[in-house]
Amino acid sequence: MDIIITRVWAMPHKYTFRVAPLRAIIFRHKHGGEIWADPFAGFNSPAELTNDLNPAAPVWNHLEAQEFVAQFDDASLDGVIFDPPYSITQVSRSYNNMGLKFKGRENPTGGFPIVRDHISRIVRVGGHVISYGWNTVGMGKKRGFEPIEYLICSHGGNRNDTLVVVERKL
Repeated sequence: MDIIITRVWAMPHKYTFRVAPLRAIIFRHKHGGEIWADPFAGFNSPAELTNDLNPAAPVWNHLEAQEFVAQFDDASLDGVIFDPPYSITQVSRSYNNMGLKFKGRENPTGGFPIVRDHISRIVRVGGHVISYGWNTVGMGKKRGFEPIEYLICSHGGNRNDTLVVVERKL
């Protein structure tokens, strides 16, 4: 199978899905009638089942990401959007802005392994995970996923690119 690799330019925005190409990639893989979850939804997520720690975010739940994904049955979802904070600094800032203390239970630079393990369990065979960040680690082969598309979204200047990997569960 051929893997699609695309590079685009777009102005950055603190809310990922306000950036047109970062939102558009979801709709190349998410189809009507499918149920998708987003454990780090923030604002503007196109997923049906959304979660964010920020009590001001218009989401379905306000749980720790690990608790959110743990509540779903095996193979019960068509897809997951995985858009966590990209660095320890972002995690700390997010928690502090909500008056919470970052406990460090997950290692953000290690890719939230417990959350990823649950995501692997809850996505059906043939379903998708779309991961955003500053790397393209994604879900990985050992969790039963294969990459089918990569998007590099350059933001210009000295800003980090946003990297997106779309994977299908085998």
